[in-house]
Amino acid sequence: MQRRSVRIRNGGFDIAIEDSGGTGRPCVLLHGRGECSGVWRTLTEAAPSDHRFVTIDFRGHGDSSWDPNGNYDPRTLAGDVFEVLMALNIRQPVLVGHSLGGSVALHLIGMLEQFASGLVLVDFGPESDSAGSQKVRTEIRETPTRFNSIAEYAQWLQDRRPLASARALHYMAAHALRPTHTGAYEPKLDRAVADDRPLNDGSREEHVWTMLRSVRCPSLVVRGVGSAILKPQVALRMAHHALPKGRLATISGAGHAVMTDNPGEFNQTIQAFLASLSPAASGDQPCSQ
Repeated sequence: MQRRSVRIRNGGFDIAIEDSGGTGRPCVLLHGRGECSGVWRTLTEAAPSDHRFVTIDFRGHGDSSWDPNGNYDPRTLAGDVFEVLMALNIRQPVLVGHSLGGSVALHLIGMLEQFASGLVLVDFGPESDSAGSQKVRTEIRETPTRFNSIAEYAQWLQDRRPLASARALHYMAAHALRPTHTGAYEPKLDRAVADDRPLNDGSREEHVWTMLRSVRCPSLVVRGVGSAILKPQVALRMAHHALPKGRLATISGAGHAVMTDNPGEFNQTIQAFLASLSPAASGDQPCSQ
């Protein structure tokens, strides 16, 4: 994976990316709130060499710039990603978004119009459980400002995510921390990302349902079987009623953090979906809203 930054015009931010550089259809990976592109490492390292993965740190996360005005809503983040894709000349990508990244991916589909070939929504839906969503935000606010080592942060994450793979959490921790002048480490995260919008917004939920019904390309809803965020009945409605070309995959032994809880089954699911997208699907049946 080659790491670089892309300067976008929207506010003059630097958006950090990693690009595997494969020759296959580009697959753009969009992380959840308070996380970073390191959560995808087990997926990208296990994929065939001809796959091209582009992972992106949203503004306020990882190695990307922080927004002094705290603008971290999904549509703003989608605008950042859109500029990155245009700068990299990426056309007809598959968009894979987890949690907040799922919302960003859905907004991005509308911006890309026909220039997308697939959509994967990972434990994201229009009717997120409010208690589970609040827990995610609380964890961001309560993250210590200092860790003595990457291993200490990985253990802190493990204590809060008992289902997660230790290897996956180590990758995430290694990317999410920066060394300080004292020899300790601090999270590369603007805590304002936890405060971008109020919860339980009914009008937002209906808007998301409307966007889902407008997607025209092959789509996959991925849910952790023990998710406290995405309810099973909502996932079913998304995949079989809202998304015109949707399907559902439920990952065993996983909660909300699907890709770190059960990376083996998650990786197989994503790779199978990518393999199912024939050239005709990407060219003749583009995504649109």
